[in-house]
Amino acid sequence: MARKKLVLFDIDGTLISPGPIPRLALSEAISHFLGRRVELVFLDVAGLTDPTIIRNALIKHGSNDYQTNGDISGILEHFLALVEERLPATDDVRVFPGAQALVEACAMETWVPALLTGNVERGARLKLASTGLWDLFAFGVFGDDGNAREDLPWVARERAWDVLHEAFLPTDILLVGDTPNDARIARLNDVDSLIVCRRDDAAWRLAIEAESPTWLVDNFEDVPGLIRLIKGR
Repeated sequence: MARKKLVLFDIDGTLISPGPIPRLALSEAISHFLGRRVELVFLDVAGLTDPTIIRNALIKHGSNDYQTNGDISGILEHFLALVEERLPATDDVRVFPGAQALVEACAMETWVPALLTGNVERGARLKLASTGLWDLFAFGVFGDDGNAREDLPWVARERAWDVLHEAFLPTDILLVGDTPNDARIARLNDVDSLIVCRRDDAAWRLAIEAESPTWLVDNFEDVPGLIRLIKGR
């Protein structure tokens, strides 16, 4: 009998397109803290945790003397307040074709769908609140659960034991993401990865390939084919 799998799904770029509001809100919160304009671009945020994005931005813009994690927390609170105010008033959040069906198909296989994302928990919930996706996951591991994103698969194993009372070996785990860093983190943790390349950018695809994902796909539209691929591993 095949062992049960723990399938860890990223959010932004993997399950949903969150639209511009979260990145603009984070830029605004960092700008307010620094007292000068900061504009985060895609590569500043892709595949990283929210606290790491903030820390990198502060250092990049010359604030090497920010004090402990209190400043990070303050910026996060400002950012989340902006997202909570602005996101419900838009229809920017879009679920990618096949994403919900893939999560549901994993559950039908008696695998365990869970979240593994760089979003802090409150931000993840805000983004998924209107999509119907939040309640499909057994639990989540978030950007405020570890010092670095590469620590999160280990946190997920511990949380699976706490929540489900089930132990998963690395060979039982699949990380589903959309960035080179997702593939790198999977490789560092000896877990399989299913990486979707959402960008029409040859350099981006090459960067993903360089991290040796187990599978690299263009979309999630052929859900039965993806399930067969995973089961054939």
